[in-house]
Amino acid sequence: MKRKTLLLLLIVPVTATVFAQNRVSGGISAGANYSKLNADNNSTYNVDWKWKWGAVGGFYLNFPLGNTVSLQPSVLFSQMGGKYNYGFTDSLGNHTYNINQKLGYISVPVPLKINAGNSFAFLVGPQFDFLVGAKIKDQNDNTTDNKNDFKSFDFALTGGIQIMPNSPVSLTVRYIHGLNDIMNSSSVSQVFVGKLHNQDIQATLNFRLFGGTKKTVAVTTPAPPVVEETTVTVVDTDKDGIPDTEDKCPTVAGLAKYNGCPIPDTDNDGINDENDKCPTVPGVERYQGCPIPDSDNDGINDEEDNCPHLAGTAANHGCPEVDASTQSKVDVMTKNISWNTSSGSTLSTRSNKSLDQIASMLTADPNLKATISAHADNTMAADKLKTLSQDRADAVKNYLISKGVKETQIESTGYGNEQPIADSKTAAGRMKNTRVEIKLHY
Repeated sequence: MKRKTLLLLLIVPVTATVFAQNRVSGGISAGANYSKLNADNNSTYNVDWKWKWGAVGGFYLNFPLGNTVSLQPSVLFSQMGGKYNYGFTDSLGNHTYNINQKLGYISVPVPLKINAGNSFAFLVGPQFDFLVGAKIKDQNDNTTDNKNDFKSFDFALTGGIQIMPNSPVSLTVRYIHGLNDIMNSSSVSQVFVGKLHNQDIQATLNFRLFGGTKKTVAVTTPAPPVVEETTVTVVDTDKDGIPDTEDKCPTVAGLAKYNGCPIPDTDNDGINDENDKCPTVPGVERYQGCPIPDSDNDGINDEEDNCPHLAGTAANHGCPEVDASTQSKVDVMTKNISWNTSSGSTLSTRSNKSLDQIASMLTADPNLKATISAHADNTMAADKLKTLSQDRADAVKNYLISKGVKETQIESTGYGNEQPIADSKTAAGRMKNTRVEIKLHY
């Protein structure tokens, strides 16, 4: 299919070149589609197709077949498709979804054009549509490529009217009715089953670029006598259209406004001054010739800075480092965290004082973050230990949030017995392994 489309795109401009000297004319078209899909489906969902807008553009040729009739084929890229709502009922209730189906076609209408004077003309004929892409967007703006749900070719009939058909600029309005079922019955990803047909109203402005009314010029005067002129040889060494006598850089191709020299690159960063927003400071192309920014002025550019808006150190990847004494205080406070024996994951009131102090640190500095990790011994099954430690880590996180700490400042993870720091065969070791750790960072 790609080869057929490419061949079609090559044939039209070649044909235009061959016939450009005759009455054949041609140009470009651009406008909009207002399309929908006609459904004849047997789905359990209630699909209600709606109209949607899309763009259309390409080029056209006009081949006269007589004084009033001509053939006017076009090659257009056409955005079609439709919107639909579908609903269904299950044990959770009624559900309704809004879906936007986009279809991209290379469209080749081949209508006859029948002139009805200089004001308007009628168009009627077939149209061949070659699918080049399909995407479906759901109500959450998630887009999925579903080209395999549709057939690669559609055949349609088209008819319409063209206003000011003999002018350099004309307006065409066409109706397009697809005759083929465009659904690919072999696809397993269809949201629904049944038949679909393209339906489209298209409006384009057409700009004639060549050809038109045939003109005959009669030669009534004799050819002027040949005047011999002295040939002057113009030397242009660098072939830039500027003779060496006026070229300040005769061996390097340049521009007239720079006296035959190339566009300058003052800072030698490989980006010429006309495209360089920082022409005197070396930069990179993705920042239009300017250096990579360093928003917090800490000497670490934003692309390598984990905290681009907070001055930090290179050793900490551009983020500030937490004072060791502050972390030591937090380590001491976490040893005061304890749990009610009845549930095992409910904080005891003895934990409040230490957690309140940690919450104060975090609310005082919104950029400061905390990573909470809860660990357990090996006194029960590993999956139960993992659940228990996660519940404990979440309990500490929720307490801090209740004290005004932003949720984005805290991460909580339960590791179960995966990271022991002592021998769990002894009571003392099990006590050390059953712990909560809070690490501060930016």
